Amino acid sequence: MSENLESVSPSDPSDVVGRFPVADAAAVDDAVARARAAFPAWRDAGLAARAAVLERFARIAGERAEELAVLIAREVGKARWDAAGEARLLAPKVAVTLGDGMRLVAPLEPAPGQRATWRPRGVLAVYGPFNFPAHLPNGHIVPALATGNTVVFKPSEIAPAVGAWMAECWHEAGLPEGVLEMVQGGPETGRALARSEVDGILFTGSYGTGRALREATLDAPEKLLALELGGSNAILVCADADLELAVAETALSVAVSTGQRCTCARRLFVERAVLEEFQERLCRVLGGLRIGPPLEEGVFMGPLASADAHARFETMRSQAAAAGGERVLSVDPGLPAPYTGAGLVRFASTAQTHPYQREELFGPEAALYPVDDLDEAIAAANDSDYGLAASVLTRDRAKYKRCVGRVRTGLLNWNKATVGASGRLPFGGSGKSGNDRPAGVTSTLYCTAPQAHLESEAVFDPGSLPPGIPRP
Repeated sequence: MSENLESVSPSDPSDVVGRFPVADAAAVDDAVARARAAFPAWRDAGLAARAAVLERFARIAGERAEELAVLIAREVGKARWDAAGEARLLAPKVAVTLGDGMRLVAPLEPAPGQRATWRPRGVLAVYGPFNFPAHLPNGHIVPALATGNTVVFKPSEIAPAVGAWMAECWHEAGLPEGVLEMVQGGPETGRALARSEVDGILFTGSYGTGRALREATLDAPEKLLALELGGSNAILVCADADLELAVAETALSVAVSTGQRCTCARRLFVERAVLEEFQERLCRVLGGLRIGPPLEEGVFMGPLASADAHARFETMRSQAAAAGGERVLSVDPGLPAPYTGAGLVRFASTAQTHPYQREELFGPEAALYPVDDLDEAIAAANDSDYGLAASVLTRDRAKYKRCVGRVRTGLLNWNKATVGASGRLPFGGSGKSGNDRPAGVTSTLYCTAPQAHLESEAVFDPGSLPPGIPRP
């Protein structure tokens, strides 16, 4: 581990957040071996003992939430209000997991002598993304530990300091040695971890990385893959919608976290009767968003998380004209890269054939499409390789209910932004958005494997033998 990973704030190149040794393949294997050695004792400790450690972690994370918020803002550029919201999510995950989550894997006894139990899988690899560097890996780590697994955690190479902070909190909570190992590094470290002797991989991030993880495990089909990937999310705006509400929820969906949420809205399908007014209002709101240093008071949107993220986003954004779109909004942030401003592009029809329209845009940009009615909007929303989130904006509940079961997404909201989700509900999508192992409250299910039992305390009954078998 001779190489060091340096974390530099995207909002201030002079702010070195930290330096961390990079784990090579040998270091990864050593971490997995330590987690493997720690597994039997942690599994056998029982839920009550494990829960006590998790609850101490929740208390520590809650007490240190403001500290974490500042660290997230510095390291990935998330506006302070947004970072504070993320920091406050760590502690509640423990309560949800130990309550509703563990009830999902409680022993099942459908009849006398019939029972099902759920066992931990073993050593689970958790990969953290940069957009929610604390909340999203925490959403895998907590249920993995609660159900008796041990964990090897690889934070995003863009957010290693946040990962180290989380490991420190677990240590402070009294987690036994080896139960949570951490390896820092970039793609090479990630590939080494995927190819190591782990029993499962829990990943939240881009489709490209999820695909690479699947490729890295092709020769190990026994490894669990729980993939939460990207989205090209849709908002359906009906003519009867409360336009003030619709514009506010849409603007939030497009630009929160500088557009770097997997649930951010990219495709806006608006009925023609309100399209012009909706566009005018949305441009005004997106154009008025306050952009600046993430720790500055009153800033809504900080920079993108890195120079590479900025370059990828601007390259994709530049293809809008080639896709046939008319740019109706392009905000100059007045600050150097990786700062960026919101953008809006309008198309004449719902045809979506260009990569600009089909791939995930990880930044504050969306496309407007006119539709004649709700059915056209539903069909257009489903014309996607992703299936994560959508929102329906209408005063008529019946129109929303028409979308339920017809819009093919894991999340479907009514008069709420696409970026809203509850930890007490499943979270995930299909297609390029994941492999149908939703997180949220159901994450205990993929951290365990079911085992069925037929049980009896009866003495031997000769009459139970079928014909042709001699008595023992």
